[in-house]
Amino acid sequence: MITNSDLTTQAIEWALSGLEQRSAVIANNVANAEVPDFAGKKVEFEGQLAAALNAGRITRMAEPVVLPTGSAPGANGNNVQLEDEMVGMIQTNLMKSAMIEAFNYKADILRMALRNQ
Repeated sequence: MITNSDLTTQAIEWALSGLEQRSAVIANNVANAEVPDFAGKKVEFEGQLAAALNAGRITRMAEPVVLPTGSAPGANGNNVQLEDEMVGMIQTNLMKSAMIEAFNYKADILRMALRNQ
């Protein structure tokens, strides 16, 4: 965790943590896509992050919430939809890239400010 950082940096860190956990859950879902009676899961953290940003402060880094997907099970009792998991992984990777770019932009601004002192 980055200590004594501003709200933007904290939000980026929190988002990256949630996205990393989401990637792990999606990978687990895909790995178990053929296991009978396996129930897929999903990770949600965006609501918590939005509430923290609306409050103007992130007081603690709450853990992302892991929930059942709620998808209907197939014939073998497994509810993992590989197409949905692949789309979820693509979206998650794009969001990770955006967060890393945002952090790098913020770091570049700080480096530039330090050089010009």
